[in-house]
Parts: sequence; C-alpha cells; structure tokens
Amino acid sequence: MRARFRTSLFILLLLATIHPCLAGKKSQIPEQDFSAAIIAFSQYAEKQIHRDQIPGMSIGFLKDDFVWTQGFGFADLENSVPAKPESSYRLASITKTITAIAVLQLVEAGKIDLDHKVQTYVPYFPQKKWPITIRQLLGHLGGISHYRDLDKEIHFKDHKNTREALAVFQDFDLAAKPGTRYLYSSYGFNLLGAVIEGASGQTYGDFIREHIFAPLDMKSSRLDSPTELIPHRVKGYRLLGDKVVNSEFVDVSSRFAGGGTRSSVADLMKYAQGILAGKLLQPDSWQTMFSSQATQGGYLTGYGMGWNVQPLKGHYQVSHGGSQPETRTYILLFPAEKFAVAVAANLEQADLTPYIRRLAELVLNEDLDSTAYLRDPWEQALYNAALQTFSMGLSQYSFRGGITARNIQDQKHAFDYFNQALDPNALKQDPRAARKKLAAGIHPAAEEAFSKVGSYMASKLVSTYGKDRLKIYRQDLLAFFSDYLAISDNPYSLNPDFSRLVLEWKKDWTKTYAPSFHLFHITPETDFSALGPKLQQDFLQARIYPDFSREMVAAAKYHLKRKEYDISTEILELSTELYPSDPISWFSLAEAHLWSGNLEKAMGLFRKAHRLNPDIIDEVDTLSVQLWEAKKIDELLVLAEVSLELFPKSSRKRVEIARIYLNLGEKDLAIKYFRKALKLNPRLKEVEAILSELEKKK
Repeated sequence: MRARFRTSLFILLLLATIHPCLAGKKSQIPEQDFSAAIIAFSQYAEKQIHRDQIPGMSIGFLKDDFVWTQGFGFADLENSVPAKPESSYRLASITKTITAIAVLQLVEAGKIDLDHKVQTYVPYFPQKKWPITIRQLLGHLGGISHYRDLDKEIHFKDHKNTREALAVFQDFDLAAKPGTRYLYSSYGFNLLGAVIEGASGQTYGDFIREHIFAPLDMKSSRLDSPTELIPHRVKGYRLLGDKVVNSEFVDVSSRFAGGGTRSSVADLMKYAQGILAGKLLQPDSWQTMFSSQATQGGYLTGYGMGWNVQPLKGHYQVSHGGSQPETRTYILLFPAEKFAVAVAANLEQADLTPYIRRLAELVLNEDLDSTAYLRDPWEQALYNAALQTFSMGLSQYSFRGGITARNIQDQKHAFDYFNQALDPNALKQDPRAARKKLAAGIHPAAEEAFSKVGSYMASKLVSTYGKDRLKIYRQDLLAFFSDYLAISDNPYSLNPDFSRLVLEWKKDWTKTYAPSFHLFHITPETDFSALGPKLQQDFLQARIYPDFSREMVAAAKYHLKRKEYDISTEILELSTELYPSDPISWFSLAEAHLWSGNLEKAMGLFRKAHRLNPDIIDEVDTLSVQLWEAKKIDELLVLAEVSLELFPKSSRKRVEIARIYLNLGEKDLAIKYFRKALKLNPRLKEVEAILSELEKKK
C-alpha cells in the first residue's frame, strides 16, 4: 500500500506541475518550473508527518499564476480515507482574518466607523470601565481577555447563537485599558461578529458566505456545524502520551467569528489568490489591514487587523494560525512576491511551522529560517538591531514601493537615531539605556527610525545594483550593509565603529555560512557524529555563525520521545556548547535528564535555563502536562519543586501544583497550594470555589 501511495503521489505531482491551469485562471505553463521543489517537499512531508504522528495534512502554495495543492496521510484513520486538497478542516483562528475583511467591507460601505464604540452596533453588550472601539478589537487592543476558565470555556458541547456566545464573556472585567496592551482574544473577535450582524442586518454566517466565500468561489467554506452533512469532513485527533486518539467533541459555535469556520486548503488557495489580486477590498483598506497597530505607549504589536504582520527575512509577511480541538491550520502570504502557503492538519498538537517554512524555501529558493549566533552578547544585541533594520526596512520598501521617511529632515533624524543606537561604545558604557534605545528602534516611540533607515538603504541599493540583488540580501543581511557602505555617493553614512564591526562579521560569516548551509536542515536522521566535530571546528573559533539550535532541539526531542536518552543528550550537549546563551537548549537538556531519571542534574539545568530567560514558564507548563500524561509522578513533583523556586509570584504554578496533589489524593497539600494561589491572586474565583468545596469536606 505504501509503494502504491508513493507511486500515485509522484504521478499527481507531475500532473499538478504540468497542468497549473487546474487551479488558476491562466492556461499556459508558467515560466517557473516548481516540479523539483514539489517533489523535494513531498519527500520531506511524508517523512516528517510520520515523525510528528500527524494522521493527515493538506497543504498548498501559489506563486503568481501557479497553484499546487496536495494531501498527505489520512483524513480519517479508522476508515483509511486519504487527506486531499478538498478535505474539510476546522480553520480555527484563521477565521479572524475573514471577520476582519468583513468588518472592513462594511467600513467601505459606510456602515461601520472604526473609531466608534462597539455599543453603536451591539447595544446589548454591557458598558465597560473604558470605551472599546472597533479598531482596537481588530488589533487585539480592546482589553477583552482570552479564555479565563479553560475547564469550562473550551469544552462547550451545546450549540450557541450570537447572544449566547457573547454571554460567555460579556460580564468579564476588562483585562487592560483599551489601547494600552496587546491581548490576543478570540472573544474580541466574537464581539466583532456581533458588530457585523448589527451593522449589516445579516447573520455572520450569511454575510461572510455572500460577501467573501461566494465572490471567491470558495464552495467548501462555511461556519462549522456538528449536525449538518459536510462533504470531505476530516476527523480530528490528539496525542495522549505517544498514542494518537480521537479529539474531544467540542461545538465551536461559541467561537463563531473568532474560530468557528471550516474550509479546505483548495479553498484557502482561492482565498489567497483573491487577497493577492486585491479583490474584496479597496487598496487603501488592504494597506490598513496589513499595517501593524501600536499601543498608546508607541510600540508596534506586529498585528494589523485580523492578521499578523511581521517581516520575515525582508519579505513583507501577513499570516495567521489556528489551533483548537480537531485541528491546526496556518496561512502565510508574501503580498509583494505574489506568494502564499496554506496548510491544515487534523492533529491538535501539530507544529506546522516547519512545513510552511520548508515549502516556502524550496519554492522561492531562499533560506528563510536561519539566524546568526554571536558569541559576544553585546555584538548579538547590535546584530539583532541590524536585522530589524534590514528586515523591517526591506519589507516596507518592497510592500509599499518606496522609502518610508516623510521628507529629508525625517530621513536625517532616522539615521541620527540609528547611529546613536548602534554605537558599540554606548552599549558597553550604559547597557540599560543603550538596550532601551535599540528595543525602541522599529517602533513609533522612536518614530520607526530603523524602518526608515532600512527602507532608504534598500532604495539606494536597488538604484545602484538593481532589484535582482534584493534576493541576495534576503540570504545575507550583512551583504545589505556592506554593499551600502561601498556606495561612494551616499548622503547618509553609518556609525564608523558599527561599520567596522559589520565588515568584521562579514569576514567570519562568509566562512561559517557556507553555501552548503543555505538550505541546510538538521533532522533526526542527521549524523551528529560527523556533523558535531565539523560545527565545533568551524564555529567555535568564529565570532558569528549560523544558529541551528532550534533544529537541534527538535531533533533531540524526537529521540527523547522514543526514549533514546543518550542520543538526545548528546545532541543537546552539542547545542549548549555551540549556543551557550540559548535558554531553550539548556531547558531541553534539563528535560532530557528529567525523563531519563537524573533528577538532581535536571534541577540544576532548569535553574540555568531560567537564569538565561526568566520567562520560560510556558515551557515548564508544557512539560508538566507531558509528565502527567506519562504518569511520571516523581519527575512531575521535582519539576513542581523547581517551579516554586523559579516562579515565586506565579499563582498559576500554585494552582497547577494544587491540582497535581488533588489528583494524587493529597487533599491537605492541594488546599495548601490553592490557598497560596489565592493569596497571590485573590481574583481566582474558580480556585476560591474549589477551595471552599474541599474545606467543607474536611
């Protein structure tokens, strides 16, 4: 069966390559030939979904007029139904992009004002301490919280209408004053769904079907329903330990405008085509939607209206992911390059980023995920600021078609800020002030100085070397700076000390970032006995070299999952040697020792990881869940002990530890930690109720 599947796959790949007209309007074969990229990706995907235990996945890309889609694995394991491009997945939070487009369509129609209060369109929504505008909701700046009581709010079985969906959260206090903090919130987008209904006079489902799905011929796209017959519906799965099991049934109507739609990758390609062609909205509306909003304090959020809008290696990137019971999804677009990728999987825990990046790299023939590691932390800070300048500046130049400074004086001010911020001497003399200046460089708080510098540099480089050279810079940002330094008639110079540093980095980087590393990836099959000594020899004597720590950690965790502790530990020890300031490598090494029973060693490594990054609490939470599911109680209690030490002010960790003891039947200890959690956060009403019930039974 496996041989027949691979043969069929190869034939389908050739057909998809030879007949691009099947998914696009133009019938001629495109100038670009993606057959090698498609075959290479398919070989990768077949192996990787097996490693990741993903039952089924559908994926596709478009570049200009060429569209390719493919399914891998099974949409239904129990009945051996193959995953196809037409397979129907829950979109989860990709729904937010649809909601945002619908809102802006009503803005264009004069039915919604972005700066009006939500009660203008949803009068039954309770007034809050501060007014909330439509614009703020679209950017997750409305102060509306995300889920609060997970045990209740993510397990609804009953179908909810709009009023009932809003009733879940409408009485919550705001988590922050609107405009002051970015707080991701599906509930905020549910409220936008009600705004759409109030402004249009239609139900949310009817409006998006009539104004988004129908114009783009997205016949497989709709609101999810547990009762209606939906063609090609996939079954959802989750991992319980190492075992794939069916997903819990959850009715997602409670998340209708924040995560309640269903579609196929074939339809998502039509969606991406429509967006890249400028359909559905006017050009100004797309610009507004794809521009990052900012907090009142002057810091960009990286989120526009319904879309993540952060640059990637100089590409202007808009994207969104989705995660909920039964599904994981992701869509990414490079508008300036007329390129998009969409993927959906029926495993809740699936990490889709590697698939998106690998396909994009192969199609565009670019290295999109490598980063640089500098042994000197001061130089790393300067390099990171240079990376922001390059990536934000080049992406803005490509997307907006020019420099972003308002005038000559504005441009001069931006270069002055850049040269002060990237002064190596200032960083060493007053690290706190210098780091603050570096951190503000791309934001409105610094008048987006780095972006203005980067876009000007891109403009000057294009006029000197031609537009084709931009692709080289996306592979090598140091060439972006060194080429700029070589331009003799440049009215804006760079800090001389920083310039010297760039040329020194460039010399090392040319050696360590060899051509063989441009599309190189570490996998669990990598021969580390051969690779390790080479990396040690080439990297440890250099001041800058490629950072493969993320891929090394992923490979180590694969072997850890298979209880191959020696292999996992060997990989992670290499990673910590090469990248000693990386907290994730140290945390993962601690994790490996914990699973293998070396508890004392693990505790010391957890402390080291925390010293490098005090915000590593999310990694601890994930590991706690895995240990509980594997019934590793001794190891779980050791991790709990470390958590208490490392996060003394975390009420969440106290609740988690209390639940562990409660499940173990240790009620007195559970009460003790519930009380400590309440002392740290008296607003934990659910904990208060549990504690009251436990104390009654004593």
